[in-house]
Amino acid sequence: MELYDGHLHTKYSIDSTASLDEMCNSAIERGILGIAITDHNIPFPDGFAHYENIRRSVQKARQKDEEFAGRLRVFAGVELGDHFIFEYDAEPFYHMDLDCILGSIHSTPVFKKYFPDCPYGSDLKEVVYQADADFLKRFLEVYYQELLKVSEEADVDVMTHLTFPLRYMNGLANRNIDIREYDAQIDAILGAIIKTNKVLEVNTSGLSMDWHQLMPNEDILARYFQMGGRSISFGSDAHKAENVGVGIPEAMTKLKKLGFTHGTYFVKRKRFLYTL
Repeated sequence: MELYDGHLHTKYSIDSTASLDEMCNSAIERGILGIAITDHNIPFPDGFAHYENIRRSVQKARQKDEEFAGRLRVFAGVELGDHFIFEYDAEPFYHMDLDCILGSIHSTPVFKKYFPDCPYGSDLKEVVYQADADFLKRFLEVYYQELLKVSEEADVDVMTHLTFPLRYMNGLANRNIDIREYDAQIDAILGAIIKTNKVLEVNTSGLSMDWHQLMPNEDILARYFQMGGRSISFGSDAHKAENVGVGIPEAMTKLKKLGFTHGTYFVKRKRFLYTL
């Protein structure tokens, strides 16, 4: 089984302290052939040097690719997309030496744009315990509204963790929000991914917690396949070394049962396939 982890964060992200050495050594121990370092571009808190941090992340990834040659491929990337909400200049990232660009929407930008006076705060990890179901459903509606923009318009290679809010709503707080209420919005996103020739990420971070769910779930992945979608990648979304590659072998087995035959990784933003 060929294993690639296309979504990792290091100390160059605002929410990780992991070194590239730690991530690389963990990947080698787990038999992974290649990893993509995809640190966050999110420009918060104020003063966070997101452009410079990504430049450093890319430089270090290139160094580690040479250092670990023959044992591990280390690809350089960035997780981009929230600029659609924050409305800052994303152009500098496109002039960096990137292998892959991930597209995503996170909770903080949604709060800042749509719920600036939220009485529950602006951290979804806390809000999910306090907000009523109607508020959480409104959050999901605008989340998918913004994610559709990224799917349709953004110059990204991979669309990541499509059911990201559920990791907190259902996985953390057991709120039992029914994602099927958003089938129409999600199917529009899946259609946009196919139309714009992007890749859909199978994010396994939910398997490293008690939730035990893929993002997106198997029902959504089955619909993607039925719609003609075949391009997928796998990402653990690990922010620490012990989570590198977690859940990817299990996810590959599930995807094969749905009919998928190949995974994807990127070099210089060109896609390469491997057999599941």
